[in-house]
Amino acid sequence: MKKILIASLVVLSLNAKIVDKIVAVVNNNPITSYDIKTIENQFHINKNQALNMLIDKSLIQNEIKKRGISVDDYEVDDAMRKIAKRNNMSLFEFQNILTQKGELKTFKQKLKENLLKQKLFAQIVNSKLKIDPKDIKSYYENHKNEFSVFQNIQVVKYSSNNPQILKTLSNNPYFNSPNLNVSTKTYSYNELPLDKLYLFKNTKVGQFTPIINEGLNYVRYFISDKNGKVYLPFDKVQNIIAQKIITQKRNEILKEYFDKIKNRADIKIYN
Repeated sequence: MKKILIASLVVLSLNAKIVDKIVAVVNNNPITSYDIKTIENQFHINKNQALNMLIDKSLIQNEIKKRGISVDDYEVDDAMRKIAKRNNMSLFEFQNILTQKGELKTFKQKLKENLLKQKLFAQIVNSKLKIDPKDIKSYYENHKNEFSVFQNIQVVKYSSNNPQILKTLSNNPYFNSPNLNVSTKTYSYNELPLDKLYLFKNTKVGQFTPIINEGLNYVRYFISDKNGKVYLPFDKVQNIIAQKIITQKRNEILKEYFDKIKNRADIKIYN
């Protein structure tokens, strides 16, 4: 049960100097004004939003501890290896970059916290999350416009081994460089993989797509023209719909679970 007390408490150092102020206590875990200010600056949010974020974080940590969930160094390294691979690097190269920036220890700690949260959320959600195939089909029928795309599209493809060159195109579309390859292409919607199809769909005519890392080269597209309108068939988008429904239900399950936890928790807020 939440207990809100009107008081002013301080944390004292050994020499009795005030070093910080306790703003809240969640199940005997203090949240200080320094903690709140750090979150405010990090996420550019207000004090109340930062406090709620820290309360939620404390509740999550309590649940992780209560359930005995753990993550070892191998799991952290494996997760880092996957991140490095997605960025076309080896684990050694990725760690070396972070070390040079002085960010390796912090990155690994945050990654470990995320892995712990993922394990906790999986335990909470997996036994309750069930998707009926009828729900997927029903969503498709009731949201057809989400799956409408152009019939044909004309794009200008820019590729380079230097992403800075591709960034320059935003301000100067006629920029030329020996390290820049340019070609014009016309695609039918059914020639494109889903990720590129939606990338082109969500980029307006006359605009550039974000820069894409394709391994040895970086690529960016300019959308010259789009023609026609078609609806993607159900079998091509059913996995997208299923993932959308899963995400929605997962968020609902987690919100309901932590709302109950928060209502039962011993939370004291001091002003």
